[in-house]
Amino acid sequence: MEQRQLRQWDLPTLLCSVPGRKHFQYSLAKYTSFRIGGPADALIQVEGIEALKQVQALAQRYEIPLFILGGGSNLLMRDGGLRGIVVSLCGAFRTYRVARCTTPSDPPVALVHAGVGYPLSRLAVHLARRGWSGLEFAYGIPGTLGGAMVMNAGTYLGDLRQVMIAACMLLANGREHELPVDALGLRYRGSSYPAQAILLGATIRVHQGEQAVIEATMRTSYARRRQAQPLWLPNAGSIFKNPPGMAAARLIDDLGLKGTRIGGAMVSPVHANFIVNIDHATAADVEALITLIRERVQQAYGIELELEVHIVGEEG
Repeated sequence: MEQRQLRQWDLPTLLCSVPGRKHFQYSLAKYTSFRIGGPADALIQVEGIEALKQVQALAQRYEIPLFILGGGSNLLMRDGGLRGIVVSLCGAFRTYRVARCTTPSDPPVALVHAGVGYPLSRLAVHLARRGWSGLEFAYGIPGTLGGAMVMNAGTYLGDLRQVMIAACMLLANGREHELPVDALGLRYRGSSYPAQAILLGATIRVHQGEQAVIEATMRTSYARRRQAQPLWLPNAGSIFKNPPGMAAARLIDDLGLKGTRIGGAMVSPVHANFIVNIDHATAADVEALITLIRERVQQAYGIELELEVHIVGEEG
């Protein structure tokens, strides 16, 4: 169905029976770490699986695009916004529980069952306070568990693939399903979940450790991030994936592109693989910088940089 027809749908009426707070023609800028983004036709905050199934069924019945919005930390939302229904998962999707394994082991092991809406870094903190080790690498990574599952988020300490046991999801046919980690295609900043599946949560394996040691590791990792990355300015993390055996930041830096500015967006002087919003940047500003960087790297090295950030929505 064409975009102009989509805009004519009466989304307030279609969504009236679905529980959850709703907004229409609502700016998504504050929902992204870039603080950039146009309006959603409809934004609904869904707190439970049954409401999510209702939204999924409506979207399928009326052929309405459906977008699941996580923490917005690896996302560039275009200035024209998103057509269709945008879902923010909260409530039951922002909970977790720890189940200690009964099988004797040294050290003791537990399984963490967490919803996709739970902030990843906060989960690492809560587990550390209880002496559970395994998510130290995640401290300071912005965004939610769901986004981390899609991107196989990680740092130099490790990534989610090393600790995740399984993923729970809502399939396109409306059925809840769990898949083991080996079936998820987790790789460097990527994954291969079933088409149109909506992630619900993950099971993560942790082991007992010393709280002081766990927290010290997390503090050291975060201090390293603060020193090397412009965390005090709106950004979406690394813009490009590292080419095999290379660092994208080094390629960009060696071309003298740090500090390059288009509109309100700038290549960070601190980390060349970060673009920062320094003065009410638009998505168009950021995309223009992305294009400039890719063209310069291609010309100089013959390397085509692959995006790590996801770009969605319509141009303004």
